[in-house]
Amino acid sequence: MARKKQSSSPKRAGLGVARVPLKKKKRTYKHWTPDEQKRFVTAFTLYPRKWKKIAEYVGTKTPRQTQGHGEYYLKQLERAGEEVPPPEKPGRQSEHWTANEHERFLVGLSTHGRQWVEVAKVVRTRTSEQVSGHAHGYFQQLEREGKGHLIPPLGQPGPEGSEHWTSDEHERFVTAFTLYPRKW
Repeated sequence: MARKKQSSSPKRAGLGVARVPLKKKKRTYKHWTPDEQKRFVTAFTLYPRKWKKIAEYVGTKTPRQTQGHGEYYLKQLERAGEEVPPPEKPGRQSEHWTANEHERFLVGLSTHGRQWVEVAKVVRTRTSEQVSGHAHGYFQQLEREGKGHLIPPLGQPGPEGSEHWTSDEHERFVTAFTLYPRKW
């Protein structure tokens, strides 16, 4: 006669004890407010995939929450067929500027003024020299369209206490450069 294998489960063993199901931990999702989303998009443009900096900029979310939201945001951009900004190093590009590059240029320009190295960090896909050249062409276009008042002045201090040349210093430099070209 074959022996029956004993079951390790109390119910199967005939003891009449039922298992108590484990309670699942209820996740609480905090939705992003429109204001938080706006700050997120601005911060993502300034600090792509730097979740800690983005979280600090947003101010109400942790870096982990920001990263999860950011990855979801990138997937939404892909599904919508929009350009997903890759984490790129600046390189030499001869092509025309894309609409997204120009938008990032405008964000960087409004944030950092004429600090081309800082603006290039915001653009991410162009060098500071390319950003400076783009700014020159953009400023000429604004002048042609009668919107010269939108051009940031030379002597205006930057947002983080950076030092810009004053208009007087710039005029003296141009005069000296005209008199003594490339005689540093």
